[in-house]
Amino acid sequence: MVKVPFHLIRVNTSEGSLEIIFPYGNKWWKLDWDKVPDRFKHLYVVYLKLQGIEIPDHLKEYQVNTLSMDNIDISIDLDKCVQVPENYPLGV
Repeated sequence: MVKVPFHLIRVNTSEGSLEIIFPYGNKWWKLDWDKVPDRFKHLYVVYLKLQGIEIPDHLKEYQVNTLSMDNIDISIDLDKCVQVPENYPLGV
């Protein structure tokens, strides 16, 4: 498990599926949306709300009344991730 600051993680669409893209070490990684930790999804909903963006149906279950913001690092299992090149296309 590695810790990645929330602000370094990008949501992406690839071949019609959601994923996240993030740097760790000197490499870039992607992780399928269904394997993304709930903590990221909760923070992502807050991020969208703060921008005034309507919450998509697939994220509505991650809306919470209270969310601790003392640490916004996301624990990600690199064994579930795939390394991608720096120029990996971003679709969102």
